[in-house]
Amino acid sequence: MNLLAEQIDNKNKIKAIAQVLGLDPVWAISIAMTESSLGINQRSPTGCKGVFQMSSIAMKDLLREMEKRDDDFIDIACGIAFLHLLFKRHKSIEGATAHFCDPADRGFYTDKVIRYMKVFSDG
Repeated sequence: MNLLAEQIDNKNKIKAIAQVLGLDPVWAISIAMTESSLGINQRSPTGCKGVFQMSSIAMKDLLREMEKRDDDFIDIACGIAFLHLLFKRHKSIEGATAHFCDPADRGFYTDKVIRYMKVFSDG
């Protein structure tokens, strides 16, 4: 993918996700443009990477916020992002699900998720 196509693709992704999350998409796109010129392979001298140049400090801040339990939005957004990562890594819902839970719970946990998927897809 050439740089222009990558920028357009990332801009569209940011816009869609920002709208779903109730954020101003122009603001989110502008932050990403400032940070990385909308390029996913950008790296800063301090180790930040990606479209938004997220650092380990930013990720630690997100984890601290999740511990407060007063902002379910952060919990949900981070959970979905982690599911996305697991799906990309394991290439199937079953594989990703098995790695979302404690390894000792994989058998029953995956079965339970699959049962819920059937219930929710029928409903």
